[in-house]
Amino acid sequence: MSLNSSQRQAVEHVQGPLLVLAGAGSGKTRVITHRIARLIDRGVRPEAILAVSFTNKASAEMAERMAKLIGPKMAKKVLLSTFHSFGVRFLHQEKGALGYDGKFVVFDQGDSLGLVRELLRRLRPNQRKLDPSALQARISLWKNAFIPPERVVVTDFEYDDVASEIYPEYEQSLRSMRAVDFDDLVVVPARLLKEHTDIRDRWRGKLQHVLIDEFQDTNGAQMELAKQLTNALNNICVVGDDDQSIYGWRGADVRNILEFEKTFPGTKVVKLEDNYRSVAPILKVANHAIAQSKGKRHIKQLRAARGSGARVRLCPVTSPDAEARLVAREINELHKEGRRFSDMAVLYRSNRSARLLEEELRAHKVPYRMVGGTQFYDRKEVKDSIAYLRAVANPWDELALRRILNYPPRGVGHVTVQQIDELARREGKGFSRAVQRAPEALNLGRAASNGIKALNHHLQEARERLQSGDPLRSVAKDLLEGVRLRDDIDSPEDGEKNTTANNKRWENVEHFLSSMERYEGRTDEGKPSLEEFLQRMTLRVETEEEEANNTVVLSTLHAAKGLEFPAVFFIGCVEGQLPHRRTTDPNVKDASPTDVEEERRLFYVGVTRARDLLYLSYTQQRMMRGKTIPLARSRFLEGLPENFTEEYVRPDEEASQLGEVADFAASLIAQLES
Repeated sequence: MSLNSSQRQAVEHVQGPLLVLAGAGSGKTRVITHRIARLIDRGVRPEAILAVSFTNKASAEMAERMAKLIGPKMAKKVLLSTFHSFGVRFLHQEKGALGYDGKFVVFDQGDSLGLVRELLRRLRPNQRKLDPSALQARISLWKNAFIPPERVVVTDFEYDDVASEIYPEYEQSLRSMRAVDFDDLVVVPARLLKEHTDIRDRWRGKLQHVLIDEFQDTNGAQMELAKQLTNALNNICVVGDDDQSIYGWRGADVRNILEFEKTFPGTKVVKLEDNYRSVAPILKVANHAIAQSKGKRHIKQLRAARGSGARVRLCPVTSPDAEARLVAREINELHKEGRRFSDMAVLYRSNRSARLLEEELRAHKVPYRMVGGTQFYDRKEVKDSIAYLRAVANPWDELALRRILNYPPRGVGHVTVQQIDELARREGKGFSRAVQRAPEALNLGRAASNGIKALNHHLQEARERLQSGDPLRSVAKDLLEGVRLRDDIDSPEDGEKNTTANNKRWENVEHFLSSMERYEGRTDEGKPSLEEFLQRMTLRVETEEEEANNTVVLSTLHAAKGLEFPAVFFIGCVEGQLPHRRTTDPNVKDASPTDVEEERRLFYVGVTRARDLLYLSYTQQRMMRGKTIPLARSRFLEGLPENFTEEYVRPDEEASQLGEVADFAASLIAQLES
């Protein structure tokens, strides 16, 4: 496919700020990669080009396309990265300003949550009813807004009050463990660039062009980083679509793309409106829905490059059961007609909507998988293995050490941990140092003393072997065998031995060890180190276990962003689900019209995931506390173009729906008479 006129404008733009408004399915990745190739063709050094995406998957796809355009050798020189992997690179190169000795550990979201949970237990032991993830989210929002602990405005809202108390302790804990969290990987580089002229000039001298994908998803810190990296010529190109901005709840600020021209005066704006994904009826529905937005937006009209196709099916159903039944039967019907199960997806606003659906799919023998299930690196046995290696790589990593201190069990109980905590506070040298000194400094029982000595010995032995140059996999394997991890997996504490499951768990550990070996084998990436390997593990976004099975995908609308399917079933299109109740209920704290507009964009994203067939279903009633509650279909379905939609009820559903309507009427009469 050659470039269309709009794509060519974006690719050929030479100098100054460029805003590419890329509608869904309009070929934005093609534009970014061809633009990079054109810059290199004009004489820009590949090392002077930074292209930032949001996920490792997107970055890898970009790298693959670049290799085809300019060759693998040249493509490797272009700095393709996510915001977070760029942050790791930056902090390593600017370690002097960071204040560490160059070695630091990156805490993923699970690590950060564990630290918040521990601080909540320590600082507010009587408030365990509070959700640690909500506290973590508030701290994250403050950090990305560059609000330090001392400048947080405390409100009468309980979560803000507690989070403001945890925040300074959280930051101090990170420093004491020589750790940075995901937010720091953007916030700290942005702050250092802004505050240190020499660092800013050095990086602006390195980078002649900055390109950022999915710009509508950037938050305040990411926007600040982009501004600080952009040179005096304002050679920044951002690609995105404000109509697909759906992550406001986690800090994304749609104003970054809406006000880009104010931030960078003289911006050239190019709109990509030719859609190569969906047939015309799907795009007509999407265009109509988003045009009803009451918020500020860049006006765009998607045009179907593929031409006409089947009308969008509007599916009224009498109950959630009927909705699940409709989807399962229709999927089976499409499968009989020749569609693969993997060609189909079911999308919904909340995971709660999938419960009945899963039951119905199983009853109809439809294979399925849920996007966002347990990732490989989130499995307990793998997390335990990583914790051991983190404790080897970073002796100050308190979270990792606490995780492995008595796992596998070595006689270190809760009382012993409290004694170690008291020793750490008394000596002021941190928990990790207290663990090293505990056998001599504390009056411990024999089992606890011997267990801690053995752990310290295994960790120190691994560090010494790494320093002498032993292979990472060999050191890790011997460490895990030495602490008898396999024995514990084979003999779990609950006494329930499942040989098949235990073998699978150990296979996961061996797969993890093999990933270390594969990392070491990539000799073209410099000398391997445990620290770099662990950082790669932390920064991964997608599991290495890509599902290749022929299965229907079940996904929330948020998780489906960036995906596409020939046939999409979009369920739950009712008021209270989409838009979600918390965005429309006046009794919900902080609800606002902008929340409803983000829900509209979420609907738009869901619709534009479909290529050939789109079903929009809405339930007319549901049971709640023994009563039948009528439901209103989503406002986003109102006024859809009649020429491109049709009401659809499966013939085998008509009789059952008539019966349910009769039951509903009888239920209402009974409620009125009671």
